[in-house]
Amino acid sequence: MEYSIHAGSSPKDIYPASLRLGGSNPQGDHFSFTNYYMELNGQPYFAMCGEFHYSRYPEADWETEIKKMKMSGINIMATYIFWNHHEEIEAEFNWQGNRNLRRFVELCARNGLYVILRVGPFCHGEVRNGGLPDWLFGRSFDVRSNDAGYLHYVRRLYEEIGKQATGQMFKDGGPVIGIQLENEFNAAAALWELTAKQGDEYLSGGSGGSEHMRLLKQYAEDAGMIAPFYTSTGWGDAPFLEDEVLPLYGGYAYTPWSITEQSLQQQPTQEYLFVSYHDDVACTGDFAPPYPRTKYPFACCEMGGGMQTWYLSRFQVEPESVAAMSLMKIGGGCNFIGYYMFHGGTNPVGALAYLNESTTPRITYDFQAPIGEFGQIRASNGLLRPLHYFLRQFGARLAPLATVLPESAVNITPENTETLRYAVRTDGKSGFVFINNYQDHVEMDTHEDVRFVIELTDEIIKFPQKQSMTISKNASILFPFNFTMGSLNLRYATAQPVTVMESASQITYFFRMPEGIDGEFLLAAQGIAAIETDTGELDREEDGGYCVSIPHDRSALIRIKQTAGMEVRLYVMTFREAATLWELETDGATRILFSEAPLVGTSTGVELFSAGLNDFSFREYTDGMESVPAWTAASTACSVEHSQDGMFSSYHVHVPKQELELKQGRIHDHKITLDFDRNILEDMEEVILKIDYTGNVGYAFAGGQLFHDHFYNGQPWEIGLSRFREVLQQGEIVLETTPLRKGVMSVVADAGMAMEQHFEGEQIAMFHSITAETVYRVALTSVISR
Repeated sequence: MEYSIHAGSSPKDIYPASLRLGGSNPQGDHFSFTNYYMELNGQPYFAMCGEFHYSRYPEADWETEIKKMKMSGINIMATYIFWNHHEEIEAEFNWQGNRNLRRFVELCARNGLYVILRVGPFCHGEVRNGGLPDWLFGRSFDVRSNDAGYLHYVRRLYEEIGKQATGQMFKDGGPVIGIQLENEFNAAAALWELTAKQGDEYLSGGSGGSEHMRLLKQYAEDAGMIAPFYTSTGWGDAPFLEDEVLPLYGGYAYTPWSITEQSLQQQPTQEYLFVSYHDDVACTGDFAPPYPRTKYPFACCEMGGGMQTWYLSRFQVEPESVAAMSLMKIGGGCNFIGYYMFHGGTNPVGALAYLNESTTPRITYDFQAPIGEFGQIRASNGLLRPLHYFLRQFGARLAPLATVLPESAVNITPENTETLRYAVRTDGKSGFVFINNYQDHVEMDTHEDVRFVIELTDEIIKFPQKQSMTISKNASILFPFNFTMGSLNLRYATAQPVTVMESASQITYFFRMPEGIDGEFLLAAQGIAAIETDTGELDREEDGGYCVSIPHDRSALIRIKQTAGMEVRLYVMTFREAATLWELETDGATRILFSEAPLVGTSTGVELFSAGLNDFSFREYTDGMESVPAWTAASTACSVEHSQDGMFSSYHVHVPKQELELKQGRIHDHKITLDFDRNILEDMEEVILKIDYTGNVGYAFAGGQLFHDHFYNGQPWEIGLSRFREVLQQGEIVLETTPLRKGVMSVVADAGMAMEQHFEGEQIAMFHSITAETVYRVALTSVISR
């Protein structure tokens, strides 16, 4: 079936924004805004913002996790500053250890990430009272209001944050480029945790309107928090300061707040329907800002990188939901994406109370994020990383392009599985096709025999030509057309550009084929002297161009000799291989590694994190150079075998095997003990317990102290032991789970004294198996081979 779209529109009308935002640093770098995107030094800057909460992670591991986020393609770090994590007891501020904001920001700067501080005072974040300390209540003023008493404490909080962030603002040469004021003001609130848990009492959603936001901005500036831009959440009835604050948006595939005991099934969301966010006349669903849509860039701070399980909502986040969310926002004209969360964490335990919101577990805040609570690299990360690398390399091309939708788009509903969802971003001559076949809480159809007809200003592009495509369910895809590669023109490709690597003699473009779709590359003849491929078929077209077809299950190298200039290569990756690609910047050069084991760059080389395997391999694309920077072990305990295979250097790594022997005891089916030699942990990077159980809530104790928990959702419960070393010294681990029930609970009418409940139905509480997986951290250095 042919899908046609009229994309011969004029270039997007882009002009300097009316936002009174922007700023420079001492090195001369300058941030500014057009009405469509953010700029750095006058060029489009595609923001990829990821949320990570420093106070929910051990300080000793911050830098490693910051590096993981950077390797994932994140260029801006966002973090909440939870008031009650720092001033749980009135007038006793704590900025030490895991709460050391200054050190966290400095580490972000050291690793080349910009920072957005989300300063509250209300944050939500599934924290007790949304981050407001208990002692703030029961006063003569209302919280989240313009009452003088409340504002006194807010101003004091901002002054404390300002002291910690002194010298870290962009204008001072620091990394802080943004300050978010409040959160979901007038739009949402958190449970009031001082009240009874059988109740359902919430904090105020806020009062005082835009004047309240104006005061917060003034207090932030007075405290020294002067940044190139200020933000506030724009959804709901949130007020905003016109031309002073950039409103930010988001979207979630999983909305546990919509689940009640009376309605346990979530309805599908609108998030996976293409809309044109930056169009004043288009239908944009729930996005209805109180200003012309073309006035400001459409920017996001809370795209669901996952979601925390809630007591009444026990979902498993589909990795495809995260990648599709990104594709939908970008296809709709978003040039500033932001994930909540990108990295999970662990709630600290307060001196006076647990600091979680009671709808969620007390301790774990894993969020099923692309990087987990214990640094695990999730499947969603492998789907996102190639997209982020594309935005890093080609975002400046994409940012000015307008969104064009087919006429059918306005009639599609979330429940519609039969109609293919697609959109184009274009300037009328070139651009990208976006295809989405994912919808939360709906099983999508497979679309067969798919071809596209793109009607541009001066031509019509039809693709693919050799054979049609099958779009499988849950797929989210980006294809380029009239994509320039130096002096060459790629007329279209049924593969996504990912990144590019250049050497003295050649330049290599990396492409990712979608799962189940063959790569078809149509190249204009101009500038090509010769072309060859090591896999697939090569055909000469009637107009002199070249069409290269690559089977989707085999990676391939296409080599193009130009009539002038260096050789151009296209390395076309299978969908699976692309998920193992890591782009490493070292000594001013780009290095491309393929590794199942996640890795980060260091000042001397790389570190790899191998979960469960002490023998593993990886490859580096070296483009056939005879003398290449080789990898060698940084420790004598590690051995590295190196071999050359055409364009790749292959490495096999071996480290001594480490195992944690668990002694298990079964008290009941629902209660077991674990014991082990705790001294072994001191010599291990990490050991992750993987607990296969069935129950309602899982609890982990040591010496009677709760140190971790889990709301059962069908996935294994994982606990990283390294951060709990001190707790584990108190004694054996006791794991316990409460029953998972399917049936009816009733109150016994004639029960004496206290209420007695009676359950009828099925219930199960059982631990099936527990394993301990060692994570090996291997450091390699780079030397020049002779």
